[in-house]
Amino acid sequence: MIDIDRIDEQLASAVAGAVAPVREQPAPVPTPTPVPARAVAMTAPELLELGLVDEAEVAIAAATDPRDALTWTTMRALLHGDQKTAAAGIAKLAQDPGAHDRYWGQRFWGASEWGDQEERGDVLDHCRTRAYRFDDLTWWGNLTLLLAAMGKSDEATRAFDEAVGLLAGVANDRAWLDVLTNLIDAAALLGDPRRVAAAGRSLRWPEDRLVVVGPGAVCKGSVERYRALVHVAGGRWEKATECFRRAESLHRAVGAGPLLRRTLQQASSSLAAA
Repeated sequence: MIDIDRIDEQLASAVAGAVAPVREQPAPVPTPTPVPARAVAMTAPELLELGLVDEAEVAIAAATDPRDALTWTTMRALLHGDQKTAAAGIAKLAQDPGAHDRYWGQRFWGASEWGDQEERGDVLDHCRTRAYRFDDLTWWGNLTLLLAAMGKSDEATRAFDEAVGLLAGVANDRAWLDVLTNLIDAAALLGDPRRVAAAGRSLRWPEDRLVVVGPGAVCKGSVERYRALVHVAGGRWEKATECFRRAESLHRAVGAGPLLRRTLQQASSSLAAA
């Protein structure tokens, strides 16, 4: 049996997390991801994907490009829910012509998390331009998710179907995972289990990894949250519960307050219908 009361209690605790740091709250601990012996030679995004935040910090500190340090600081602010620091970092990136993709990637997630109607509208225009005009696969994924979040269901469904077609045959790399997870999230927001399941069939990614966008511009959290949504769509409630719990634990470990709250909310609302 799924303990919905437990999930609701955790959700209330996470929402009240402004008082206590997320990482101090107890949670089941997943099996640790083994640290590769070659970790010293890995890039910051690769280390972050494994949840090795301290090691990634060292790699960033050693980087010679100040743009990398700014990108990392802004990513951490987005991850921790620090709106002020994230906004300041995004504004600085806007002044760097060489950081166009990083700027828009981080602005997209800032607008998704905190943006008002005007800000989301501006970002939506950019999504449409990059997808409809330039056929940029990454931005097809972003467009689909933002449309779904804004309640533009018909256009979101059309964008989803277009993106799924473009995704077929693309190499299963970090960029591919970014698009695929956006499509899973979007279909869940649309309340469309058939499309969640259709996208989720391709989600064959190692367990307990963090989804990292580009050069560490954004961390979207545990891949297990997306896997849980796929299990919910297929009615596999026990597997969904386990994946939600693994995602919850990883989000606590990296201090990802907004993602923790989203995970608990989705677990509560999805599994209550079981």
